[in-house]
Amino acid sequence: MPRLIRAALERAGIDNPDRVSTGVDVIGDIAIVRLEGFSRREKRRIARSLMQDMKNIRAVFEQEGGIEGELRLRKLKHLSGESRTLTVHRENGCIFRVDVAKSYFSPRLSTERLRIVGLVGQKERVLNMFAGVGPYSVPIAKFAGAMVTSCEINDYAARLHEENNRLNKVEGLVSVVAMDAMDLPERAKLKFDRILMPHPSQANNFLPKALRMAKKRGVIHYYRHVLGRDEGEAKDALRTELSELLPPRSKYTIRKVREVGPRWLEMVAGVRLPP
Repeated sequence: MPRLIRAALERAGIDNPDRVSTGVDVIGDIAIVRLEGFSRREKRRIARSLMQDMKNIRAVFEQEGGIEGELRLRKLKHLSGESRTLTVHRENGCIFRVDVAKSYFSPRLSTERLRIVGLVGQKERVLNMFAGVGPYSVPIAKFAGAMVTSCEINDYAARLHEENNRLNKVEGLVSVVAMDAMDLPERAKLKFDRILMPHPSQANNFLPKALRMAKKRGVIHYYRHVLGRDEGEAKDALRTELSELLPPRSKYTIRKVREVGPRWLEMVAGVRLPP
C-alpha cells in the first residue's frame, strides 16, 4: 500500500489498512482517492488525515468506479476541504488548469508524456487525437518546438487547453479543434509526421482514421489497455491486434506504460509506417 494512504489510515485510527488497494492521485491542490468498503465517516476521517499529512492539498475527493463515458470522466464525491474541482497542476515544466470532474487528466502518465516529448523533432507536425487539456501537446510544443494539432471532443476541456496554451506561451505552435476524432480526416488538410492516440480503451476504433492522416514513414503512438497475466502476455495480445490493423511492412516496438488493474496493463506501440 502507498505510504501516504497508510499514514492517513494510522492517523485516522482505522484498523485493517489492507482494505485499501490503491494510492492517491494528486492533481494540483486536489487529492483523489478510492476507498471502497469504508463507511462515510471513515472516509471523511481518512480525507482529513490526508490533508494534515499533505500541506499543499486543499480538497479531497473520492473516485467512485473507473474512468467512464465518451469524455473519460471521473465520478467524484467530495470528502474534505474546499468543494471545487478546478485547480492548477504543474508537470514537466508546464502549467495546466484542470477540472478533475469535467476533463480527463491522469498525473500517473507524467513520465510517459515526458518520454514522448524526447522523441519529437522540431520540424515535425504532430497530431494529438485525444488531447484533453493539453498535457502531451503543450510540452511537445514548448520543449520540442514542433507544430501540434490537438483534437478534443470535450468542449470544456478544449477551452482549458486553449488557456493552457496561453499560460505556457505556445499558442503560436498549438491549434485546438473541439470535435470528434472520427471526423478529423474530413477536416484535416495536412498529413502528420507523428500521431498520438492516448485513448487506450478506444484507440483501436480510431486507428483507421489515424492511418489516413499519417505521412509515409510516419509514427503513431498507439495506447491500449491489454489483458495479460504479465507484460509478455500483454505484448503478445497487442501484437495480434496490430497484425490485423496495420498495413503490411509496418514496424513497431511495444512497451509497458503502467498497471491499471488486476491483470490489466496499459501498453503503447510505437508504430513506424511503411514508405
